[in-house]
Amino acid sequence: MYYTNGNYEAFARPRKPQGVGEKQAWLVGGGLASLAAAAFLVRDAQMDGSRIHILEDSGLPGGACDGLLRPDVGFVIRGGREMENHYECLWDLFRSVPSLEVEDASVLDEFYWLNHDDPNYSKNRATLEQGASADTKNRFELSDEAALEWMRLFFTPDEALYDKTIDDVLSEEFYQSNFWLYWQTMFAFEKWHSALEMKLYLQRFLHHIGGLPDLSALKFTRYNQYESLILPLVKFLEDSGVQFEYGVKVTNVLFHFLPGKKVAHQIVLERGGKPMKDCTGAEICMEWLYHLGVPESEIETLAAQAASTVPCMMPYVTAFFMPRAAGDRPDVVPGGCVNFAFLGQFAETPRDTIFTTEYSVRTAMEAVYTLLGIERGVPEVYASVYDVRCLLNAAHYLLDGRRLTEMKLPLPYKMALHAGLEKLRGTTLDELLVRYELV
Repeated sequence: MYYTNGNYEAFARPRKPQGVGEKQAWLVGGGLASLAAAAFLVRDAQMDGSRIHILEDSGLPGGACDGLLRPDVGFVIRGGREMENHYECLWDLFRSVPSLEVEDASVLDEFYWLNHDDPNYSKNRATLEQGASADTKNRFELSDEAALEWMRLFFTPDEALYDKTIDDVLSEEFYQSNFWLYWQTMFAFEKWHSALEMKLYLQRFLHHIGGLPDLSALKFTRYNQYESLILPLVKFLEDSGVQFEYGVKVTNVLFHFLPGKKVAHQIVLERGGKPMKDCTGAEICMEWLYHLGVPESEIETLAAQAASTVPCMMPYVTAFFMPRAAGDRPDVVPGGCVNFAFLGQFAETPRDTIFTTEYSVRTAMEAVYTLLGIERGVPEVYASVYDVRCLLNAAHYLLDGRRLTEMKLPLPYKMALHAGLEKLRGTTLDELLVRYELV
């Protein structure tokens, strides 16, 4: 498996791997990662769908992208997913999945047309104090020192951030900025979360810095992701003959450890699951209504009589952003494994960031391409972090239009800046600095 970019390999159709007709695939869980892996097995490995088995503990597919109509309370989903145009693996997948509603269109076509005609943005980015507008005026309000902290974190090597929290590397002055307000409300980071994970997010989504204040960086499906992504993907797989088994809980995988390789030889499972006990969500609804500014005298009645709130458990969600170090997550295909891979949010793949639909699909694609030797590159993570134009554009927005020379920097920094700008005068880099209004 290797990474690539550009349309040379993006449009290529790989040849069928040797011996794939005698292989079978067993996927544990019916979440997006497993569904994507099954689709890549069908499309790119050209494996017969009947030889692909998806084992799911619950009664429906989708994992955390599930959706269920419950007559007693309504339609229940575990939240929505924010997407962007550079989810390279996600869109590579859904270009091949037919839309359920638009004739002769893929899910990607449907998604693209929707966001072209109705681009996302927010008129009011955040509310404070029971419904009052935060009135950020689409500015980041990073002080010069806070901007330097941002840049120092951005350029810090991964190894220097192992097991450190955000609080270890950023100060209270940074937390007072609108940038931190935008960041928390979009990505759900807290001060005690991983500094490494925040740095990776800063680099991964650098090209969308300018869209944080009004949410124009984001793109959305027409409906929730269960109906817009999971259902068409499941139908595509079912039409291809993929076997779904529900009510199956996998408890272990047994291996033979042979010289130079590890071979999975048995899946240990239980059939017939433990259903989740129903519980009230009235307290959650009351808290929500309070923060929206609903008069307190009406909150309890509205929560009980005008809404149905059903808590949905995501038991590992707080683990995503906890401080970590190298080796805390397994590689997608661990060293020596010839027929086994880890998929989804708790596997490790370079440069991409967890807690996204893209990460699920990327790990699935890497697993299939590695184990079956697919003759096609996996699209690399969009390289905005290595594009000087994206770096300068982000700096322009982060400084709210201030020039570099207007920053109140320590004397050594200021002297180095002026010396550097003088050296660049008349060069292409000087032209770029002017274009992005940094000088």
